[in-house]
Amino acid sequence: MDVLIFGDGPSARLASIALHACCGSVVRAMPRKGLGLPATRNHTHVTSCDIQINASVIDEGLGAALSASIEPGWQWRGDNGTGWSSYEAGRLTREAIVAVLDARLAQLALESWDDVTITARHGNRLEATSREDRKVFDLVIDATGAHRATLPMLQGLGITTSIEDAGRPALYQTFELALPEPAGKVHWGSVPMDEPTGALYGDIDGRKMRLTTSIRRDMRGRLKNSEDLRSMVNERVASLIPRGAQLMGRTSTIAPQMRRLEYPVSGLPNWIALGDALAQWAPRMGTGLGSLFRQTRLLTDAFRSGATPEAARAAVAGQLETAWDLNLRGLKMISENQARRAKAQGARAL
Repeated sequence: MDVLIFGDGPSARLASIALHACCGSVVRAMPRKGLGLPATRNHTHVTSCDIQINASVIDEGLGAALSASIEPGWQWRGDNGTGWSSYEAGRLTREAIVAVLDARLAQLALESWDDVTITARHGNRLEATSREDRKVFDLVIDATGAHRATLPMLQGLGITTSIEDAGRPALYQTFELALPEPAGKVHWGSVPMDEPTGALYGDIDGRKMRLTTSIRRDMRGRLKNSEDLRSMVNERVASLIPRGAQLMGRTSTIAPQMRRLEYPVSGLPNWIALGDALAQWAPRMGTGLGSLFRQTRLLTDAFRSGATPEAARAAVAGQLETAWDLNLRGLKMISENQARRAKAQGARAL
């Protein structure tokens, strides 16, 4: 099977490794520049714990390398709404994952094309053209990150897609602080809140602290120092920010809460979207990377068993549907809890 993979992020790199092992001929392709908006900055700095397990199924060496990259000695704290629950476990960062993927790709030395676009359809197969070559592919993987450049190619084939948003995009800011004293290795996540901040999570590594939160856009210029941060978050998160901490920098992005690509029911060529090209999650706790590894494992299992691209796409879509419903239930529960807290605060004010 001849496979073309669009993109150069973690999704495209993982798909290249996986499909090289089970399909054979893989060409890595970057879409033509200038199509669509640039990808948003990723604020994730910790990932879910099942990644190395799924990686081992995709590629045994990949799983072993990821397991060896887990950082020991981290304390994990979860905010249950009234206090912290704590335990000790290792941590696998996005940076470590990307480094492992790059090392494995370097061993494979796959063919790479630049300035690639889809130019024609031959049944379910797709013809791609680049500066280097022209070829008809049995399968195209869209792993561009946020389907910025590839959707116009589908539209050019007469295929109309749509986007489902389950929550309005939010402003996310990641703050970097210098602590007055070392505070160990701690990762923490807090109960999301509507006003004025939400989606609180972060880590402490010695004297370095990172805190990521979604905030109202009108609050952007009001968070100028660590004391402003302490005043804006709940008391449990505030207790992690010592007085005297210095705000060293911040990054911002507008990111969706939950957004997914919807294909037409029929008439599709052999085209499969993976990772953020298929669905985008709120940038916290490695949700997107965890979902990517589960999707790629399903894709690998399907092709190893002799499945068609259509059946493989259905397997990936099934996993997404399950994750989507689970996250929607979580958002509903958070919304209900927020309403109860607001009602209780109103009653106390009276």
